[in-house]
Amino acid sequence: MSFQDIETGLAPTRSQSTGPQSPEDDAFRRTQKSLSLQVFKMNTNVQGILKLVDQLGTSKDSAALRKSLHDLTETTRAMAKRSSEDLKQLSVLQASLPHQKTALQKTSHDLQVSLLAFQRAQQVSAERQRTVVQGVKLAVEDDRPGSTPGTPNHQPTALEQRQAQIFQSQLSPHELAYQESLIHEREAEIREIETGIHELAEIFQDLGTLVNQQGTMLDDISGNIERIAVDTGGASEELTSAADYQRKAGRRAACLMFILAIVAGVVLLAILS
Repeated sequence: MSFQDIETGLAPTRSQSTGPQSPEDDAFRRTQKSLSLQVFKMNTNVQGILKLVDQLGTSKDSAALRKSLHDLTETTRAMAKRSSEDLKQLSVLQASLPHQKTALQKTSHDLQVSLLAFQRAQQVSAERQRTVVQGVKLAVEDDRPGSTPGTPNHQPTALEQRQAQIFQSQLSPHELAYQESLIHEREAEIREIETGIHELAEIFQDLGTLVNQQGTMLDDISGNIERIAVDTGGASEELTSAADYQRKAGRRAACLMFILAIVAGVVLLAILS
């Protein structure tokens, strides 16, 4: 059953295909459908969060954008907590429904992947906002006579220096001063995101027992994602190497054909003469 089917209501229910079901089955199916829909919405929200994060520190950055990012993150965080509770309820229901074990494992797996994606989106958001804050500080310091970039405890990274250059080129001194006044607000937002990351880690721990019982380890999921990224990078390199080899082979074949054409021409001229 796909999330699109859930949204459109096109997915057939088990009662339609196999006849009447027990009240326990009906309760399990309703909870599973609700949980799957929440996972779908969380995945959509994660994509929205990443798009908003990409605009931080650019000309599109604004109070409205930061509010949208904050609200979307908070909504997704609340959804993650509710989904965790729903999965626990689903596990309780499945205890008396052995035939629903596979369905529980799949739903649990989908939720874990979604939570992991949300956790990483929060980490990206926090890191991006740190870069913006440091960029503002550097840009302000560079405008002050006799100042030196960085502090004894923090030396600016290349990304932070580039962010500072963007601010200096795009913002007037007045706008830059306004951005400086928002530093405390941005730092508070970063702390809030970090708190959310810790809360999500606690959710993972709470689900640990269920995950172990279902034989679906979250570490395996995370490891698989990392391995897929590595394999994809390796495959890309291999494709690049293959393309280079193909181009070189093509050039060699063209040169050979050219030489053969010259030889054939010489032979033909010799025969005609």
